[in-house]
Amino acid sequence: MRFYWSIVMILLLCSCHDAPSKPNVSGIVSKVKVERFDQAFFSMDTNHLNASLDQLYQQYPTFLPLYFEFLSPINFMVHQQSKSYHDAILSYFRDIRSLYDSVQIKFNDFNPYKKELEQNLRYVKYYFPSFKIPAVYTSVESLNPENKQEIYGALYFRDTLIISLQMFLGAEYSAYDPTLYYDYLRRRFEPQYIVPNALRAIAGELYTDTSQDASLIEQMIEKGKQWYLLDHLLPDTPDSLITFYTQQQLKWCQHNEGNIWASVVATTPDLYTLETDRIQNYLGEAPFTADLQPESSPGNIGQWIGWQIVKKFELLHPGISMHEVLRTPAKKIFQEAKYKPK
Repeated sequence: MRFYWSIVMILLLCSCHDAPSKPNVSGIVSKVKVERFDQAFFSMDTNHLNASLDQLYQQYPTFLPLYFEFLSPINFMVHQQSKSYHDAILSYFRDIRSLYDSVQIKFNDFNPYKKELEQNLRYVKYYFPSFKIPAVYTSVESLNPENKQEIYGALYFRDTLIISLQMFLGAEYSAYDPTLYYDYLRRRFEPQYIVPNALRAIAGELYTDTSQDASLIEQMIEKGKQWYLLDHLLPDTPDSLITFYTQQQLKWCQHNEGNIWASVVATTPDLYTLETDRIQNYLGEAPFTADLQPESSPGNIGQWIGWQIVKKFELLHPGISMHEVLRTPAKKIFQEAKYKPK
């Protein structure tokens, strides 16, 4: 009898787990080299800046111009404020030195994150065999809350991954002004988000969301595909690090899935609406969702709903591959999933 109930419990536990099956990636090589540009930049001798800058350029001939143009205000200071490169670099260097010092204390040893990144890039290589392991640079930049992408702390383009370490110093770090970085944003500025956000940036290039002008339900599903993809690339990562929800918010969503969907349908009878306010209410960064319980609901609930619809569609199509799911039009997924949670 004990054996029987043990089997029943195992089956029940398995039936409650809806994460994708994890492939064996032990034979896949994903050697990552991390360039600590932040350490090199702040090791320059400011008393002999020109010579140090020449040496830094020889070490980073491609990345240094990119850093000056896109990641720091140095080129802006030169071209718009008529400063010399010497004065612009010196001013910038001094302004964010304390930020770098905090980064150095927290991330002097980056090896644990390097190993975690290597492991998860194996899954990227598994699903996308032609994917090239990127060059990885760690960087420190001045805080810029006006840049909506800054909060993710990771940028990927042209086979290059940039990790901005100043965005992972912990929710209580004193430089994160709470009037600019609200509580629901600051809680993400923890080191455990480094690798998930790096994979998020990569996934955004592997599967591009082109649904910006589509209807509400289609945008929900297309954004749900992004989390669906991340779930495959980060199989050992908690959903809280994929969704940015707290554990309490995730539990609330799971326990109230039927009520959430009922509220969406009641407040938005036309799910194919193009109304901007309706779309913004359910998608995008926010502390909560207006039509739901503010004290319990997370923002961006539409992406979570879209994720559930995508998983329901996959469940109804046994044997379908991840790539086939991603290629399936959102409208088709919605129609065939017949999503009606209780």
